[in-house]
Formats: sequence, C-alpha cells, structure tokens
Amino acid sequence: MYRAVCASVAIVLTAWVPAGLASPSPSGGPALPQSPRPAVVYRQWNDLMHKAVDGDVAAATEIGRMYADGIDTPPDAAEAARWFGRAADLGSDAARRELGLLLLRGNGIEKDPERAASLLRQAADAGDAEAEAALGVIYAYGDGLPRDWALAVEWSRRAAEQDNPWAQANLGLYLETGRTGAPAPAQAAAWYRRAADHGFALAQVRLGLLYERGFGVDRDPVRAFTLYIWAAQQNDPIAERLLGLAFGDGIGTPRDPLEQAAWLKRSADHGDAESMYLLSEIYAQGRGVARDPEQAHDYLLDAAEHGHALAAAAVGVDDADPADAAKWLRIAIDAAAKDAAFLTEDAATYRGRELALARFHLAMLLLHGTGVARDTAGAIALLHHASDHGCGLATNELARMYHRGDGVARDNVTATKLYQAAAAAGVGSAAFDLADGYATGWVGERSSQTALAWYRRSAALGFTPAWFALGRSYEEATGVARDANEALTWYQLAGNSNVTAAQMRLGDIARCGELGQPRNDLVALRWYRLAADHGEPLAEEKIGDLYWRGSADLSRDRAEAVRHYGVAANRGIASAERKLAIAYANGDGAPADDARMLQWERKAAEAGDPVAAGMLGYAIMIGLDGSYDLVEAATWLTLAAEHASGNEWQVQAVAYSRDARNKLTAVEREALQARLAHWRSARDDE
Repeated sequence: MYRAVCASVAIVLTAWVPAGLASPSPSGGPALPQSPRPAVVYRQWNDLMHKAVDGDVAAATEIGRMYADGIDTPPDAAEAARWFGRAADLGSDAARRELGLLLLRGNGIEKDPERAASLLRQAADAGDAEAEAALGVIYAYGDGLPRDWALAVEWSRRAAEQDNPWAQANLGLYLETGRTGAPAPAQAAAWYRRAADHGFALAQVRLGLLYERGFGVDRDPVRAFTLYIWAAQQNDPIAERLLGLAFGDGIGTPRDPLEQAAWLKRSADHGDAESMYLLSEIYAQGRGVARDPEQAHDYLLDAAEHGHALAAAAVGVDDADPADAAKWLRIAIDAAAKDAAFLTEDAATYRGRELALARFHLAMLLLHGTGVARDTAGAIALLHHASDHGCGLATNELARMYHRGDGVARDNVTATKLYQAAAAAGVGSAAFDLADGYATGWVGERSSQTALAWYRRSAALGFTPAWFALGRSYEEATGVARDANEALTWYQLAGNSNVTAAQMRLGDIARCGELGQPRNDLVALRWYRLAADHGEPLAEEKIGDLYWRGSADLSRDRAEAVRHYGVAANRGIASAERKLAIAYANGDGAPADDARMLQWERKAAEAGDPVAAGMLGYAIMIGLDGSYDLVEAATWLTLAAEHASGNEWQVQAVAYSRDARNKLTAVEREALQARLAHWRSARDDE
C-alpha cells in the first residue's frame, strides 16, 4: 500500500540526461586511479627486504605494494600501510600516494579520509599524476576535504595534461556535466578520446555514451557499441553492463534478450551492483530468461550488499524484521547521500520516489522505536526530506504529528496544509483526516458539507473507511439528505472490503431490520462472522446473542452462544463476561459453576459493567464466594445502584446496597468509602 503512493510501476533503466547529471550515470562518478602493480620479477624478496630495512625508499615502497596486491605474499593491508608509512616518512611521494589511496579506499584497514587527503596533497604538490587525479576525486566527493568542484577540475586537469587516463576520464565527466559552468560535451569527448585511444576502458565507455546519445559528437550507435565491445574485452564491468543494455534496446546491434542477460551476468560477476539490480528486474519479469522470483531476490540482495542504493531500499522496505529493515534502509540512504552530486533524487524520477519511500519507512521505525532506538528528531528530518521529494505518505505522517503535537509544536494550520498536500499526492487517509477535521471543527469552522466532500475524495482514492463514513452520512443525514439505499450501498462496499465497522453495522441492520431491510439473522450472522474473522471481539458477542436467542432463521444453540461469549470475554468485552457469568450461574449452555460465575462477574464488574457489579455484590452478600465480606458486597451493590436505569438487577441493587450499608459498622463504612473512591477513580481514568 505504501509503495503505490511513492513509487512508479515503470523505470527507464537506460535514461541519461547530461545537464547537471539529472539522472543516474550509467558510467558512475569520478573514479580513483589504480596503483601500478609492483615490478618485482627480477628481485629476490630477501634482497628487497634487506634494502628496505637499510632505508632504501624504493624498496620499502615496493614491499608495501607487494603486501597491498598479494605479490609473492598473502595480501596484508595493515603491513602494506606500515611499509608505505616507512617510505613516506623517508620522503617518498610514491609511498605517500599509495598510502593515501589505501586509507581512502579502506580495503583491509580503517578508512581515514582526512589523513589520506593530506598525504595525497603532498604527493600532488610534488607533481605525482596519480595523486593529482586522486585529489580531484576527493574534492568531487568531499571525502576528507570539503567538496569543491573548481579544485576537482583543476587537479584533474593537471593530471590529465600529464596523460593520466583516470584524470582524463574524470575531467571529461566534469566538463560533460557542467560542474563549473555550462556543459561542454565536445571538450569532454576530446579528453575521453585521448584516454580511449590508449585503450583505457572507462574512457571508452564514456565516449561510447556520448556517441549513443549524440551529445558533443555526431550520434553513432554503432560506434558506441564498438567502444563498449573494446572496453568489455578488458573485463570492464560498466562496459559489459552497457553492452547488455545495448542488446536489450537494440543500440548499434539487433535486439537480443539472451545476449542482454549474458552480458549483465558477466558484469555482475565482475562486481557491478547496477547489473545485479537490473538482473533482479529481468528475473522478476522473465525478460530473456525464465521467470525466477528467487533468483531475482538473490540478485537484488547482492546489489544491496554491494551498496546499490535502490536495491538496499527495496530490500529494507520489504524486510519483515524491523532491525534488518532499518539496517538496509540506512545503507540505502547513506549510499544515496554519497551519490547525491551525481545521481538525482528528483521526485519526478523513479530513483527519487524509491529513496523517498525508504526514508519514510526508516522514519516510521525511528518514530516508534521499532527494531531501532527511538529517535523522534531523526524521524522528523527523514519525513521532511521524503515529503520534499514527493512521498505523500511522509507528508501525511507529518500532518498527523503537527495535528497531535507529536515531536513538534501542535499547529493545526500547518497540519491542514500538509494533509491537503498529502491528499493531492493520492493519500486517501489524508483526505479522510481532513474530513474528520471539518466534521469536528479542528480544521476551522465546522462544515458537514465540506467534510462530506473530503470523505468523497478519500473514497475515490480507495480509502475504504471513507466508504463507511459516507454510508453513515447518508444514514444520519449529515451534510446530505437521508438516503437509506445510498447508505446501504456504501456500507456494503466497505463491508466487502473488510472494514469491520461496516460489517458490524450491516449485521445490526439485518438483525434489527433497519434501512428498509427485512430482519434476517442468517444475513446478520454472515456479517458478524466476517468482522469476527478480522479480529473484532464485539462481533463474537453479537454472534453469541444470535445463538442465545435463536429465531426463525437460526436455531437456538446456547452452547454455541457460550463459546462465542468466551472468545469475546477473553478479549476483554465486559458485557460478554457478564453473559458468561449468567450462563455459569444458571447452568445454561455451560455446566453450573459458582466459581466460574464469580470469576466472570468480577471481571465484568471491574471493567465497569453495572449489571455485573450488582450480581457480584449480591453473590458476595449471600456468601456464594465464602467470604461474607459485607464491605465488598456493599461496594459493588452501591456502584451498581449509582448506574440504575430500570434494569432488573440494577433496581434490585438499589435495595440490596441500602440493606448492606445499614448493616455496616462505622469502621466498615469508612472502608466502604475508600473502596468506592478507588473504583470511581479507576472508572474516571478509563
């Protein structure tokens, strides 16, 4: 139900709008350069180690690389960091760069973006091209240093002019998307081409995307497809994914769903989270593969575990375990925050709506402390973000909070505006609450006609309680002329949609012959049973009443009546507790049993049933419980007498209570007043 409001059923997976990175980048954001692999084939490990221990900077750096890459030794990031640190302390800019990259990625050691940025800046100031390229990425993501697009472009350009392919690809991306000015796709294409001509896969991918769209170059899908092939031959996962999408959409090649699935699987095998996410869709829908919901879920989970924001959001929204749901939703939100500069959360996009929905669900967990520590302030921040990004459910929850003053200052003016916005976004319960506001006057001036209009709006949005409210409006002539047929129609719509209040009312109509309908206990029984099946304990009592009384439509069955009274009584319905007591008192529908009679009488009396109070007081007065506690008897008889309304037991309670009190001593009268005060207070609290 939640998903329908905040999410679209369709998703354009290959969309790419260049201006300002307005939609997800098929080729990702700026990429960190990879460290060169150590060239140690001609060195002996022991000789290298001796040189490093003796202070040879190059040897120490090389050992660090060997530990980092697992060359002639198991990979050990901590040991690599130690040797890089030793070489950096001895003045090696290459070691500073390698240690900075290690700390920035955090593979095998704790991430330290601030220290990484400092080390990389030192190496970059010395002219190290890889460090310059990495520094450009740091400024782009704001990871270890404040985000600064101008500096991201400057450092990337320095490295690009030294022919660093990573920097050339990143600089092309900044120019293409207009990070520091108007988009310049032709200049981007030139930088992509320089790196692509040297066989750099990421640049080939991005240049291919320009050819696919005709952005900065003449549109040439075949050229794009060829570039994707070249990059895929280097096992580049993004190229493999784009090849899959090209086969799926017929870009530069005939459509081929089997090839699409094959390339996406290859990309997923190489760790591409987006391909995993796409495969989950393909297996869920059976496009090019046999439909397999289990495989679809496995790919979705894989994508989530690889940090894919939409996959993690989907897993979190659907996870039945609140703690696990919160974990996945946080992963989704954290991933979205990291990608915010490159991937849009516009409410008009599928991505924006899904992430807004994820924030709404996490907010609800935080609001109620379900599976996580309660955090009202955090929940409100998430709700505002989700509401601002088009999630009507979040807007509706904020409206409720402002109306109730829950976590925010109570403000019905703000609540009304939020409810209106949520209703405009398609949230039926928001329209229903507005109707209630106009009916009761908390919105402003009471207006049954305006309330009716909002009930109609809520009903049109499929909010089934509004159907019952419309039925009640027509029955009670509230804001509209009385119309029994119209009332019955709305009640039946609501009842058939499992609105228990409507099912109960329909049962009463059939039992009593109201709204022009003939009396029919079988019809009443059917509606009450539907309500009982949906957990309504009062329906159990009413079923018991039908069987207790019997009619031409339904044979009397006191035992069946007692069974239903028992269900209602065990769920706290005081009148059913009293009816059970009567059954045990008279041995009617159940064996006569004074102990059980007293048990149920007391439960009903303590719940505030005055008839049960009179029965209990009388039973104690005549000694049925063996206590002969006259103060206790007088207490219950007095409480019953205070609510006397002509019922036989209550009328008798007046006389019995007078009789009991007349027999009390002065001390006992004081005890009576104390007990009466206790029970009156308890009832007032209820």
